[in-house]
Amino acid sequence: MKASRCRAKTRKGTPCQAPAMKNERCRLHGGKSTGPKTLEGIERIRKAHLKHGEYTKEAIANRKEFNALLRHLKETMNEIGDRNSKIDIKI
Repeated sequence: MKASRCRAKTRKGTPCQAPAMKNERCRLHGGKSTGPKTLEGIERIRKAHLKHGEYTKEAIANRKEFNALLRHLKETMNEIGDRNSKIDIKI
C-alpha cells in the first residue's frame, strides 16, 4: 500500500507527489512554524542563532574598552618617547 500523498499544490498547479506526514502535508509543505511560546523555548532559539558572538553587546563593549586602553598606552608611550628624546643621556 502506498503512503498518502501531500495535498499541497505545486507552482505548476498539480498536486505534490511527495508522501504525506500526519498533517497530510509533506516535509516541504508542512506549513510554517509559529515559533516557541515558552520563555525556555525562546531562549533556546536565541542561543541557537548565535554563531560566534562577535557582535554581542558584551563583545562590542569589551573591544571599545580594549581600544581605549590601547590608545591611552600609545599616548603614554609617545609622551615617554618625547621626554627621552629631550634628555641627552651619555654613558
